[in-house]
Amino acid sequence: MIQAKLIRIALFLVHFFLVLFAIATLGSLVSTIPLWGSIGPLLLAPFGQWVAIFSLVGGGAVIQRWRKTRNHRILLLVACAAFTVIVPIYIQTQQIAVAKANGIAIDWAQALFPAREQHASEPPVVESYSSHEDQPLRVAIYRTPVEKVQTPAPIIVYVHGGGWGGGTMHDRARDMHWFADQGYLVISVEYTLSSAERHTWNLAQSQVGCALNWIAANAARFSGDPSRIALFGESAGGNLVLNISYLANAGSLKPSCPGQLPHIGATIAAYPIVDAVGLYHNKDIFAGYFARQMTTFYTGGTPEQYPDRYAAISSTTHINPAAPPTLLLPGMVDHLLPPEPVYEFATKAQAVGIDARVIAFPYGEHSFDQKAGSIGSQLFQGAAMQFLQQHGLAP
Repeated sequence: MIQAKLIRIALFLVHFFLVLFAIATLGSLVSTIPLWGSIGPLLLAPFGQWVAIFSLVGGGAVIQRWRKTRNHRILLLVACAAFTVIVPIYIQTQQIAVAKANGIAIDWAQALFPAREQHASEPPVVESYSSHEDQPLRVAIYRTPVEKVQTPAPIIVYVHGGGWGGGTMHDRARDMHWFADQGYLVISVEYTLSSAERHTWNLAQSQVGCALNWIAANAARFSGDPSRIALFGESAGGNLVLNISYLANAGSLKPSCPGQLPHIGATIAAYPIVDAVGLYHNKDIFAGYFARQMTTFYTGGTPEQYPDRYAAISSTTHINPAAPPTLLLPGMVDHLLPPEPVYEFATKAQAVGIDARVIAFPYGEHSFDQKAGSIGSQLFQGAAMQFLQQHGLAP
């Protein structure tokens, strides 16, 4: 009796997840489907292989049940299982093909079974570089063990995302440890976050500029080379690193503290905000709400109220010939930050002589690279290392 009940529960769960995964998989293929067009890519980017494996096993169980009952309605579940086996494999094959076309190797086994993270780099050292309203502004410093450093290391400065109002300098600690393991000095920067009452559009960039002054003055203490600096950020952090590096190299950035700004040798921006007005007018039924909240909190109002503020935070405004080589990594089905503005930004940057490169992640939603070992994560790390090496920033 109990065994039969458990079997029924197990079959119900198999049926439920087969249908759920089929809907999510359909959302991955057809990004215009409300809600599921976002949920699908968010599920398949980190767990696509496991969805396919579950569907293969679940499909086998459903076929066995059909053989016993000959209930033709069960064949719909068989179709769901087949769909959620074939499509995730197809999607990930396309993602691996893009990586391969750009000279980046992807380990499918690592995506399925991420290795346990063991870092040679030391735990981060946290120091203050300035303060705002009596609150310290800090940096977190990741580096390889001092005894392994033979020459001053190139520096990667990370600026976190979170819509200018969220996130912390400890976001993406996994990536920062990984870069430190490769021989970089990695420094993550804290900045004042925006809110409904606090609008930081004129603070964040100058604060990160102050952090760059501090890094230039203190890099030698951590065996870093301030003449070889790259910036990296994602989403709103991608917006900040684009604006800051472009302004800094043009001599137009105004840090919130005195010092000597370093030259930026390269900038890497994952799914960055390049067009603040376009972000505010995002028409997606779900992502649009967050887009408007992000921009109004940051600027204090709408593009119609504050056109100058929106122009000041839009990366396209700051394109100039002195800007560093730039790598842009958008997701192709990103509902919050669609890839089209990134392509337009790259075209305008190339027109003034900037080495601007775009590698778009197929079927990738916002934050497609967040899961350790995933294809998106491997693509980001491989592309970043390749780009830095190409521009004289190899360890």
